[in-house]
Amino acid sequence: MPLHKVLKTALTLLLPALLASLPAKGNTQPVAKKLKAIRIEQVTSGLPGSTAGKPLSVRQVLSIDSVGKRLRLEQYSPGDEKALETLYLLHWGKEKETTIFTLPGGEKQYREYRGDLNENQRNRRVHEIEQLRIIRGYPARERKLAMKKLGLRKNGVREVNVRWNEAADHLGLPCKRLTVQENDITVIDAVLTTSVPGQTADTTSSYFEMFRRLGVFSEEVLDKLKGIEGIPLKAEITVITELPSYTISVQARKLTQQKIDEALFKLPPGAKKIIDTPAESTCPICGKQGETERMGRVFTDRGVVYVDSEACAKELQRQIKGAGKKEKNRRP
Repeated sequence: MPLHKVLKTALTLLLPALLASLPAKGNTQPVAKKLKAIRIEQVTSGLPGSTAGKPLSVRQVLSIDSVGKRLRLEQYSPGDEKALETLYLLHWGKEKETTIFTLPGGEKQYREYRGDLNENQRNRRVHEIEQLRIIRGYPARERKLAMKKLGLRKNGVREVNVRWNEAADHLGLPCKRLTVQENDITVIDAVLTTSVPGQTADTTSSYFEMFRRLGVFSEEVLDKLKGIEGIPLKAEITVITELPSYTISVQARKLTQQKIDEALFKLPPGAKKIIDTPAESTCPICGKQGETERMGRVFTDRGVVYVDSEACAKELQRQIKGAGKKEKNRRP
């Protein structure tokens, strides 16, 4: 038989079998990529929005992608542990840049914040400078009491001390107790474990890396947290910014290592961004304009003045002080 007829016969016999082995058109499904993640189910109390009579207590589920530097936080409604209230996706970028996506109800609309969240601490520094300026006018005894209550030191110095102690096992895992104090105020009191099932010790540092990106602690505290590994199974964390400080309590219910879909760390397909137009303010010292919520604040007799930097805050305070002296000299 001629060669071309042999090939034609072979193809006639093989082609139906080859076509039958292919997936049907329209039924192809991409294989979901799985990745290893630490999953923490916890109850968190004392979040902003709580009241003194009835503290806000919510169920949260955290999934940490140590390799990809991503975090997924599911926060459920108070009083209804199955109703998802808000989904947060946190992506760590280069250096200090962080991107946070907030999806109300876990739906397909989201808000986005991108930048250095440690600017919260810059606002705190400006606020503390103003507090020190006011306190300096108090009598010695009242000044000492006020500075102790507010956790302030002369010239804005921050002294940070770290202590380690033994702790009982929790959730069947060996633990140690970490206490961090800033100017005698306890900002971290946590029972930690590094024995996460299926994880190597170095990956548990991702938990504190998360806090480094959220503007929760001062630079002085962050320096002390460098290299600390472990995941809090029980903790009280005091958040100090320019706003009134508050303390949150965390109690882990379950800690596991799981393989989950990578897509859970990403925005859902078709998600639409919610555009919020931020109020803007102009710094009276340098003239720069910026988002009000990201600027420093100086409290004056005429209200709050928003400034661009710590240097601008100092200059404004100098001008206020100088104006006060002139007014005093003009009095009869």
